[in-house]
Amino acid sequence: MAIFKKKSNWRVWIAAAAVTAGMASIVYRRLYYRTIPNRILSIVKTNFTNRGTIENSWINMQPTERGTGRDRYRVYTGGLTVREGDRLNQFAFAVEPDGTLRQLKQLHEPINA
Repeated sequence: MAIFKKKSNWRVWIAAAAVTAGMASIVYRRLYYRTIPNRILSIVKTNFTNRGTIENSWINMQPTERGTGRDRYRVYTGGLTVREGDRLNQFAFAVEPDGTLRQLKQLHEPINA
């Protein structure tokens, strides 16, 4: 009875390693770019807590380009609804990925609630 030695095929191992590295890269990018907007929204909400209770908030998950000419920059846009006493104020904001607030605008007159 002959015992056969199993030869490992190095090409299969390299292909498996490449597929694994590619999948890990895709998962990392998706998780990383999903956490940036959530961290930015958390920072903005923290800065608004001294104004009142935050009723609602949202942020776009994909950044947009703003600016003109050479002064172009990427921002995440979003909004907040803040209860100040018996009034609701709505704000729109644009924040760079590093947390720098580029624009803050109150959308309309406060609503009595």
